[in-house]
Amino acid sequence: MIRAVIFDMDGVLSDTERLHVRTEKVQLRRLGIDPNVLAGGAFMGMPDREFYTTVFREHGVVADVEAVIAEKWKLMSECPDDEIVAMPGALTLVERLHRRGLPLAVASSSPRPFIERVLRCLDVLDRFAVVMSGDEVARGKPEPDVFLAVAQTLGVESEECVVIEDSKNGITAARRAGMRCVALVPAGGDHTVSAGADLFVNDLHRLTDDALLGEQ
Repeated sequence: MIRAVIFDMDGVLSDTERLHVRTEKVQLRRLGIDPNVLAGGAFMGMPDREFYTTVFREHGVVADVEAVIAEKWKLMSECPDDEIVAMPGALTLVERLHRRGLPLAVASSSPRPFIERVLRCLDVLDRFAVVMSGDEVARGKPEPDVFLAVAQTLGVESEECVVIEDSKNGITAARRAGMRCVALVPAGGDHTVSAGADLFVNDLHRLTDDALLGEQ
């Protein structure tokens, strides 16, 4: 029986994955790396440190990873609030689950200050019993640490959680945690992302409670 729902944030609750991509493309171009390395979503959901370290190594770029990460989040902090918008159906789903009394959580690879900023912009911060960043655990997605830490904080077992994710790394992390997983793949998106998920939808408006909770 599902007792808690865990949301990824960028690309699930908020349409902010595009802000990450836009910022990373600027940085990669400046460093002489083809920004098309971001195509296909292989790095989506991955912690920044692992992403930049991997890309720099693969392209023979010598750069201060920590400085590049700091620059990314400085640029992200300069994005105006009106660019932070909800994914279609996300706020309706959050409110519906909240009314049911299900504990809700956010588990994101973004830093906590950005997570909290986004949730405040969407006016849903108080709907989540737990908010956790991948920076707060030993290993980021695709490892299960952030999801396991959320379950422990909520006081529920892994098999009592369902995760909503939009990336291969996030889905892999949820499955490694032993949790049910729903993949959000918007129309026109790469449906191979959903491999390993229990269910996929292309719009959260179409995700019923029964389907989410595995009760149908």
